[in-house]
Amino acid sequence: MRVLDLRPWAVRIWSRRWDGEGRGAGGAGPTAWIADALLRRRVAGRESPPPGLAVVSVGNLAFGGTGKTPVVAALARALAAQGRAGGVLTRGYGSRRPGPLRVDPVDTGAGDEARLLARTLAPCGWTVVQARDRAKGLELIRQELPAGGVVILEDGHQTAKVGRHVDVLILDRWRLAASPQGTVLRPRTGPVAPFGPWRESASGAERAGIWLVESAEPPPRGTAGQTVAGFTRRLTLDAGAAVAAPDAPWVALSGIARPWVFEDGAARLRGSPAALAIRCADHEPYAAALRARVWRAIRELGSPLTVTTEKDWIKLREGWPEDLPLAVARQEVRWTGARALPD
Repeated sequence: MRVLDLRPWAVRIWSRRWDGEGRGAGGAGPTAWIADALLRRRVAGRESPPPGLAVVSVGNLAFGGTGKTPVVAALARALAAQGRAGGVLTRGYGSRRPGPLRVDPVDTGAGDEARLLARTLAPCGWTVVQARDRAKGLELIRQELPAGGVVILEDGHQTAKVGRHVDVLILDRWRLAASPQGTVLRPRTGPVAPFGPWRESASGAERAGIWLVESAEPPPRGTAGQTVAGFTRRLTLDAGAAVAAPDAPWVALSGIARPWVFEDGAARLRGSPAALAIRCADHEPYAAALRARVWRAIRELGSPLTVTTEKDWIKLREGWPEDLPLAVARQEVRWTGARALPD
């Protein structure tokens, strides 16, 4: 597989510190204690959650790639199916608009993940609000929700201002350990920013009441008694994949934190690795010059099928060339464990 890496060189080096592509990721690193101390100081002054609403934070210790967006969408759909009104509050990464604003899926000025969530949750009647100042965003959601409504604070584990009733933390790395109560789960991390892609060390997991791991059979508890729930992700290709034979050459195109994970998953669906993997920066806005370069690279291969992610397609769908066949890879989340996350 040939790789066309269009990410800035610093991002390429930094991303190799993930456990997956950079398999020698190592420990938390020398900056972990500084990051941990600053975060403890920030969250110590959190206000209580607003009355009348249930506020649930879904976050992680890493900077991305743990499945946070599909997990939030699946959790919101599950709660909506139980008849609960609610909304998602997100920062709107990749957007220059500070907000707070109600996100319209076709609003190109909103963040890519915010637009994807808005499109996914529109049939459920849930609203999505984007705001850099989460407290102001929460106030906007409160105006629309009845008493007893649910607010999911997306990527909120390190958010200092907004109180929550429970933190759900998606663990990227962990190990199993023996204890007098049986097998328990112990979180792990790697190098902390700026030397690696983790926001804080594994000690940050202690602030969460629920640990969520990508596992079909997670243990029932964490090292300090936390509830452990699980989930699995299933990747599917939409009808666009039918235009190419299963063994035909194809191109993987993504602008996400861990492109190799998407490329491996798409390769399993296609039955062969991509002939070309085009890697763009996470939250890539796909400006005109970059689009032209991407299209040129695909056409040089004879315009084979291109497979991209939902997050990228939300931005690429406007103006995608009709002569370039395309399929979108979609993620389906299923809950696992003795106690499923919605409950």
